[in-house]
Amino acid sequence: MTDPSLPSHAGRARQSMTERVYEAIKREILTVRRRPESPLLEHELATEYGVSKTPVREALRHLVHEGWVLVLPRKGYMVQPLRFDDVREIFALRQLIEPYLVVEAAKRASPEGLDHLESFVDAQERATDHETAMEAAAAFHLGIAELAANQRASRILTGLIDEARRMYYLAPKLDSRLHEQAEFTDHRELVNAMRRQDIAQAHAVMERHSQESLRQKLEGLADF
Repeated sequence: MTDPSLPSHAGRARQSMTERVYEAIKREILTVRRRPESPLLEHELATEYGVSKTPVREALRHLVHEGWVLVLPRKGYMVQPLRFDDVREIFALRQLIEPYLVVEAAKRASPEGLDHLESFVDAQERATDHETAMEAAAAFHLGIAELAANQRASRILTGLIDEARRMYYLAPKLDSRLHEQAEFTDHRELVNAMRRQDIAQAHAVMERHSQESLRQKLEGLADF
């Protein structure tokens, strides 16, 4: 007799398929293969991914819940637009969260944890392409959240970084800071302040770093 507390084989297979479709659509949204405001039709997606409409529908519902997709009544779905005010909100939230996280990380981080964090700065500085630099920068900021041991803030920051990633793909010229010496200097200053447990300095550097990121993005998008 089947244990009702365990998912059936068919249920597990459907869940796995839903997850694969969800990851594929989300990746295409983040990399702007599916541009903001482009339509998402269940039957077309099912044909494209070679699945039934059920996992597509479930994946889209998940993406709607996360804010990546909008429901269009009687029409289907649409990729979430990216507005000028969205950029302001993304970086304003990061300005609220990240100075707090770097302070908590400074209190908790081990030397080994900070060595690992600094390795992301090294990787970003060595990067010769946009994708590698962006991944290293994201890993650095998420690494601070991990050292701060705040899972909820980490989840929020992950979503904000994903939204910023889509923005970079949409307007590639906005990625220039990823390759600037000022970016690497800020990141190394943050690590050094955490090593000294200099909470005031860590907070001040992260606050300045976040403000400069917002200023650059708004200036870049003004001409977009």
